Amino acid sequence: MILIATSLVACGGNAVPPGSTNQNYGKAKSTSSPRVTQDIPKKFGNSVSGGTGTATTKPTNTSTKSAVNPTGTAKSQSPRITVAIPPVPFKSIRAETLMGLSEDAVEQKIGEPEMTRGEGPARVWQYRSEECSFDAFFFPAAEGETRKMTHMLARKRKSADKISVQDCLDQVVKARIAADNKG
Repeated sequence: MILIATSLVACGGNAVPPGSTNQNYGKAKSTSSPRVTQDIPKKFGNSVSGGTGTATTKPTNTSTKSAVNPTGTAKSQSPRITVAIPPVPFKSIRAETLMGLSEDAVEQKIGEPEMTRGEGPARVWQYRSEECSFDAFFFPAAEGETRKMTHMLARKRKSADKISVQDCLDQVVKARIAADNKG
């Protein structure tokens, strides 16, 4: 029983009882911007020279943590500061603006598809986000002409729930922006 109480305390009271599933695992707890904590150099004061004198600036919102080294004595660590990471800017691509565009033009707007398949003279491009799949259908107006987008389809990947083409396209674009910023 003490072991269970210790693990609850160690997890901040967020432990899940045996035999159940944590439905919120990996989900953000708030809708605010993500935060990053980093060490502040040990040298706190930065001299700022002004016209009449010198001022010293100190970081705000800091906390100093101490740790215990292997000999059992406490050692001081650098203070830490937490700052918000601004969200990635996102500009929605209106789904209706893609209709009638060539394959090259769509690739310039959205990027390379994850999967392509041919069905006779038609081509189907698929883009995916974590939640949905977006399909773009390209057909030539006449044999030998350039294929143009004539139809779009969106569906949820993990359920039978409906999603609009625009909502899925937004998710795809956001996922691509996030992937580009990672790598």
